[in-house]
Amino acid sequence: MTAPRLDPERHAAFQIVALANRISSGASRVYLRDFGVGVMEWRVLALVALRPGITAGEISQMSGVDKSPVSRAVQALTQRGLMRAQGDAGDNRRLLLSLAPAGETLHDRIIQVSQARDEQLLAGLSAAERAALFQLFRRLAANLAAAEAAAGVQSARLDPI
Repeated sequence: MTAPRLDPERHAAFQIVALANRISSGASRVYLRDFGVGVMEWRVLALVALRPGITAGEISQMSGVDKSPVSRAVQALTQRGLMRAQGDAGDNRRLLLSLAPAGETLHDRIIQVSQARDEQLLAGLSAAERAALFQLFRRLAANLAAAEAAAGVQSARLDPI
């Protein structure tokens, strides 16, 4: 008996990953061309702007990305003077991240482009469809967490701050 074959058109994970890769790749090209940062650096800037004092580990958990690319992005942004990393007085192993003034300025420029790209992605969807889409994202994240727990794998936290 032959094992079933993957049908990319009907495989949720395949479709989600393919779409996410296309979104990230396109965003990275735009952000590199227009602002000199890639999509990982942008994600770090955006999350640090949203929650000053966040750590690289927390960014990694929230975004579902391994800690090493997040740490490289933090290092690059810090070296460019866009971000500050300060030791946590309560835990010397943790670095608390904040945006430097130049990072705030860059964030404020990129967010306009990011929001416009997001609006283009959602074009043609009604307010109700958009709400349903985000509800489905939350349900998929919950299903993923349950599936990974059942498999004995720790799930990354993908919910918003």
